[in-house]
Amino acid sequence: MKKAFLFVLSCFIMTIIYSQNNAKYTVSGGLLGAVNFTKFKAEGTNASSIDYNTETGWSGGLWLNIPLATRFSVEPQVMFSSYSYQVDNTLPVLVRDGEINYVSVPLQLKLHAGDKFAITAGPQVDFFASFEDDAHSTMQKENFKQTSWSLFGGFELFPQSKVTVFGRYMHGLTNMNANIHVVPTEFRNRNFQAGLKLRLFGGKEEPYQATSTPLPPPVDTDGDGITDDLDKCPNQAGTAKYNGCPIPDSDGDGINDEEDKCPSQAGVAKYNGCPVPDSDGDGVNDEEDKCPNQPGPANRNGCPIADRDNDGINDEEDKCPDIAGVASRQGCPEIPADVTKMLGSAAQNITFTAGSARILAKSTTSLTNVIKILNDNPTLKLKIEGHTDNTGDDDANMKLSTDRAEAVKSYFVSKGISADRLEVEGFGETMPIGDNKTTAGRTKNNRVEIKVAY
Repeated sequence: MKKAFLFVLSCFIMTIIYSQNNAKYTVSGGLLGAVNFTKFKAEGTNASSIDYNTETGWSGGLWLNIPLATRFSVEPQVMFSSYSYQVDNTLPVLVRDGEINYVSVPLQLKLHAGDKFAITAGPQVDFFASFEDDAHSTMQKENFKQTSWSLFGGFELFPQSKVTVFGRYMHGLTNMNANIHVVPTEFRNRNFQAGLKLRLFGGKEEPYQATSTPLPPPVDTDGDGITDDLDKCPNQAGTAKYNGCPIPDSDGDGINDEEDKCPSQAGVAKYNGCPVPDSDGDGVNDEEDKCPNQPGPANRNGCPIADRDNDGINDEEDKCPDIAGVASRQGCPEIPADVTKMLGSAAQNITFTAGSARILAKSTTSLTNVIKILNDNPTLKLKIEGHTDNTGDDDANMKLSTDRAEAVKSYFVSKGISADRLEVEGFGETMPIGDNKTTAGRTKNNRVEIKVAY
């Protein structure tokens, strides 16, 4: 079914691209005959062991094509169709070896691509007529669904000729089994059909051809000496050089092309029809550009944006406009990996008296290491973050975490570090890194973290 759908879709696309047919057609009709290549399909509980062979049958009937537009028509058909089926296994099946006959009524929707090709698709209803069981089983007419539905898609070659070749694939939608078996199995019709159509009446409508009339004598409406049959601008006086049209002004700036030094760009008379120049190419013309030889944005009147630290990143985009940096850090300096590692390690060894912001003496080595980093990197700024476990009141924990961060800052300031290089923030118990239900987890949560702040 998927392959058939893709085939029909491809045909529709080809038809839309290549169709150049503008002929008109009348209602037509005739006879058709076809060979059926049937592959009965079994589905359901026991269907995996049922594999029908592909068998041949036949169809014959009538067709009537009704044009609805230049390239689209509807074609109902009535056929008597005989489908043959054969299976080798011994499982109970709907038809083992024989034929099923239907009165088939396809409603064919046809999209034309000229006289040589058309694609078709539509629904089909089959009315059960009879069956022949060569295996002499006990099947009866009542064992079959009396009405079956299916969809089809295909093509026609020479659809407007006396003889048309057609092919289509029919995909059954209805379970043909009346569910007489103990094991429910669904049977559906799958059929490829190839045949011929014979047109008995109707066809292409010949276009009306009016009788020729003598041409009127040539006139010169605009009086420019060029007759209207040769004048491309018969209502505007022009010159022979421009086929009767005025001298053009291609860019519409009021300066004709013969006097315009920039005929494809609207300009002004002051610059002989050219636009006001933009010497530095920054989109701000020289008459409005306060820095005509340096490119800059319009919001700065054409002057460049400042770069105080001369790191190649303008101050509007530089997060560290007074410290030379790199683009990967938005204008801030590159942070050595060992600095980040040392800050993280030092912070882990800064501890406090339980429930207070007093720094324990064993933290001195770690604090000294951070001070050395700050002294070795005089432009470095740090953020000190305080955290607690969940013991006690939330508000009290928030205050305690802030006080601890402030205590670390005060220590650094007391050792000569400028306060404006240090930022503090307390998070209380909101960002635990350990399990507050255990002593070890609570110990991890009572901490400070030191991070680079730019």
